[in-house]
Amino acid sequence: MRRNLLLIIFVLVLVITSCIKPLEDRITGNWKLTDSFRRGFFDRDYFQTGYESGIFSFHEGGSATYISNTDTLTGSWKVRRYSDNYFNSSTGQWESKQLKSLRITLVKFSQNRFIDWFFDDFNFRNNSHRIRAEEFIPGGDRVYEFEKR
Repeated sequence: MRRNLLLIIFVLVLVITSCIKPLEDRITGNWKLTDSFRRGFFDRDYFQTGYESGIFSFHEGGSATYISNTDTLTGSWKVRRYSDNYFNSSTGQWESKQLKSLRITLVKFSQNRFIDWFFDDFNFRNNSHRIRAEEFIPGGDRVYEFEKR
């Protein structure tokens, strides 16, 4: 009986883990930047990046492109999981949290255009059809939201 129970648990773990896509597989595809804002204590201050009109494409192997009506930039993307420690003032303890960073580097040398965005954390939302990427900045984090196309 115990052997059968261990076998069932092993098969369930195998099935569940095989259904979860790695970060790289979930991020590949075409994405549109829909919102960008600086998060304040009580509000949001929306701003334009100049890249809202085009499509970001993240390809397997880490290559990337940005294509709009007037521009094509090429480069790379990279994701990484890491741990960050912080002091939780409500518990009085140092704690650790798991984060996922995203770096997007795109360039068009002929027009001297360059994107080098580093997001300290990002999360998938709406069944992996949206990405919320955050850049941690003292005085107001910057948040970028992308939608899958």
